[in-house]
Amino acid sequence: RVTVRYQELVNFVKVNAACSNHSNLKMLKMLRNVLLFQVLFVVCTLSIQTPSTCENLHDSYNIVSPGDVIIGGLFAVHVKIESSVDLEKPEGQTCKGFDVRGLVKVLAMIHSIEKINNSTLLPGIKLGYKIYDTCTEPTMALRAAMKFLSKANSTDDCIEVRCNYTDYLPTVKAVIGPATSEVSIAVARLLNINLMPQISYSASAKILSDKTRFPAFLRTIPSDTFQSKAMAMLVQTFGWNWVGTIASDDDYSRSGIDSFISEAEHLGACIAFQEIIPFYSSDQITTSRIKEVAKTIINRTRVNVIVMFGRASHVIELFEILNTHNVSKIWIASDSWSSNNNITRMEKIQNIGNIIGFTFKSRNISNFRNYVKKLSINSTGVNTFLKKYYMLYNFCTDEQNEDLDSCISDAKYLLKYNEYQNMSNSKELQYLENAFLLNNIEPGVTSSIQWSVYALTHALQNLLKCNEGICHRSSDFAPWELLQELKKVNITKEGNRIQFDSFGDFISGYDILMWKPIKGKMAFGHIIAEYDIQKNKFIIKDSRFNDFKNVVSKCSSPCQLGQLKLSSEGQHTCCYDCVNCSSDTFSNTTDAQQCFHCSEDEWAPNGSASCTKKDIIYLKWTNAFSIVLLIFSALGIVLILVIIVIFIKNINTPAVKSNGGILSFVMLISLMLSFTSVYFFLGKPNDVTCKFRQCLFGISFTLSVSCALTKSLAILFAFNFNPANQKYLKNCYNPWLIISICTGFQVIICAMWLIFNAPRADRDVRRLPKEILLECIEGSNVAFAVMLGYIALLALICFIFAFKGRKLPEFYNEAKFITFSMLIYFISWITFVPVYVTTKGQFLPAVEVVTILSSTYGILCCQFFPKCYIILFKKEYNTTSSFLKNLYDFSLKSSKILSKSQISAQSSLSSLPPLSIKHNSFQKLDNINRNSFIESNRMKWIPRKRFSSL
Repeated sequence: RVTVRYQELVNFVKVNAACSNHSNLKMLKMLRNVLLFQVLFVVCTLSIQTPSTCENLHDSYNIVSPGDVIIGGLFAVHVKIESSVDLEKPEGQTCKGFDVRGLVKVLAMIHSIEKINNSTLLPGIKLGYKIYDTCTEPTMALRAAMKFLSKANSTDDCIEVRCNYTDYLPTVKAVIGPATSEVSIAVARLLNINLMPQISYSASAKILSDKTRFPAFLRTIPSDTFQSKAMAMLVQTFGWNWVGTIASDDDYSRSGIDSFISEAEHLGACIAFQEIIPFYSSDQITTSRIKEVAKTIINRTRVNVIVMFGRASHVIELFEILNTHNVSKIWIASDSWSSNNNITRMEKIQNIGNIIGFTFKSRNISNFRNYVKKLSINSTGVNTFLKKYYMLYNFCTDEQNEDLDSCISDAKYLLKYNEYQNMSNSKELQYLENAFLLNNIEPGVTSSIQWSVYALTHALQNLLKCNEGICHRSSDFAPWELLQELKKVNITKEGNRIQFDSFGDFISGYDILMWKPIKGKMAFGHIIAEYDIQKNKFIIKDSRFNDFKNVVSKCSSPCQLGQLKLSSEGQHTCCYDCVNCSSDTFSNTTDAQQCFHCSEDEWAPNGSASCTKKDIIYLKWTNAFSIVLLIFSALGIVLILVIIVIFIKNINTPAVKSNGGILSFVMLISLMLSFTSVYFFLGKPNDVTCKFRQCLFGISFTLSVSCALTKSLAILFAFNFNPANQKYLKNCYNPWLIISICTGFQVIICAMWLIFNAPRADRDVRRLPKEILLECIEGSNVAFAVMLGYIALLALICFIFAFKGRKLPEFYNEAKFITFSMLIYFISWITFVPVYVTTKGQFLPAVEVVTILSSTYGILCCQFFPKCYIILFKKEYNTTSSFLKNLYDFSLKSSKILSKSQISAQSSLSSLPPLSIKHNSFQKLDNINRNSFIESNRMKWIPRKRFSSL
């Protein structure tokens, strides 16, 4: 028979080779070798001459119930198999560690199938089942899967090797399970040969959504992609950015933890450590590795949150070690151990910290709970798993000092069970209440198993065309046909939608559990939130969900307001130093990534959380210094008004005439305007005041200096020039023309300044750190310098002319006072330049104001106060006779000086009578003939008159 089958394969290869026109001969040779290997494998393993051996293979690890349509079941009723490290022969292996939760899952499938059989959904069709124990081992699961693939109605459980399984009818039409992703992946690859539908109730690895590799795999739970995403979102919601991860070394755990790490890092969290615990190594290696993981957890004191995808056995061993060190953390549990009773019953489990578990959403399972309650020892029938449970349960009731669950799963009771498993008298087994079984029910997983059976039932209903109390098609169909119908299932059962998406997954969401301490143990039935996959958000069911926000799990302490996170190169982005924001920058959030600049009208000190509006400053009227300046300016104006009044009353006196007469009033008015310009330098600047103040001062002060210059020229022309030229100078000298020309040039300068680049008001936001300075900027600094320079030039000319005529009659020495006033001007403005350049802030205008006041007061005091003094206090000198006498004395003095220098050698001078003129006989001076006096002294001196009297 084997030879015939082999020959059929050879012919198949040849036909394919011919059809391909010899283009892929190499590939076909490889296929031939593979098929040959498969044939030999089948021959060696299945085509055995002792069918009874094949039938009895691991009968203690399976349950069979006949039916028209057989559904396979793969459940981990035992935790593991005996170590296969020293395995030398491919013999059957023994499982150990009875898992009550695995038994409950088996009961859930049986209960669901019995409910279908007792309903009218499949009239005339009975569902049967073949349930095998995988012992959480892929090899055991593959052995069971090979039995599923054996040909229907075959006596020897052999698998036919074919190139096309379209018409192949295996014993089992669909498979429910296994529980873990690793075992599911192995089984799915084998079931792909027949496209036999496989519906897992808890295998959630992301890879199983790949329909290219696993076309026949479906599941009634979401993919781990969503669980990992929900966990990462939970970490972000609570503000944890420094978490550790632990995973068992299997496909499910590795896939889940890798997905979580990717999602968490995308949301800004950092992984402090990533630990892997081996599963298929020896117990010694696994324990040693768990101790290393525990040491890492203990040393990482800043890591207060740990995400763990792993086996419950690893969790238990790890918690036992951590309990001895009083380690308390926040544990985020994956669905693989989030509702494991073996963990909740650990000693001092409440000291391990808070546990947040993710479980699959569940339905109402009260019917199943009632079913479990009504189970009796006599109802075990062919259910070897249940029978074994009752026996172990009975044995463990005598063990008072051990935990019941640990006792049942303990391998030492396996010997007792083997002694009693063939006994015929069941009276030795004491039936007890099944509260223990009820406590091991996982609502989420139980619901998933029930949904799997319901989905298969409705797919069968459509495939077999069952309606009106009859199924119109026989149960002889290929598994792939059932798979096609399963993909179309879309029903609502008790408010829950049963439908597979394009990846073969359920989009049902997750319940988030919080373990609570009860009497020294932990209970996990408290749902605090739900995760909606489609809306990607948490639906809070209990306010205690938000309590976890108080837990801190960060590499670095949070940066406060006003600080910036500064990460060191090579470190995690979650590990950083907090640096204060620099001045004029701020951060108004904790853990700020950057500091933001304040706007131009705001400022902030170092480490600021907000900006403060800058104060607007200028030289206000109410400022004390401004008040002082205003007082001096007002005083100057008052003094000028007083002087004008005095001069008007004494306009015909020599003192007023010697000061220029009408010209003095022009000069006084110009000085008054200079004092008035001070008011435009104070107060809030605007474009009008900025333009007006400099021009007003420049033109008015230029007018004042021009008047002084005119007087200097008059004095110089009157007393110092050759008398022969006086007639010519008299005709050329025109004071008003000189004043107009000098002032006109300044007017032109100011006009050009205003036209091309006039002064204007400005908000300087950068010069001062905390204030906005309102000031007048001069527009063109060149024009400003030219204006001041022109005044300085006139003042210099005036100073030179006045200096030449400084030795005039004592009481009427105008040139001397002009000289002093120009000196004061130069001192003031020479001092002004460096002070003005170095001064900043609101008092900058005050510098120019002080200079204006000092120079204006210099002219006023030096040129007008002496005249007022003579007019008010020396009235005897303010007469024509006194003026002439003073002039005569000055002339006489000058003549003596000339005589000594010109005719000192003449002897006739000694015989001349001395000139005696007494002060009290000044009237005689009028009778003296000046010409004769001069002639007698032989001098050519001609008395000079002041230009003002010419």
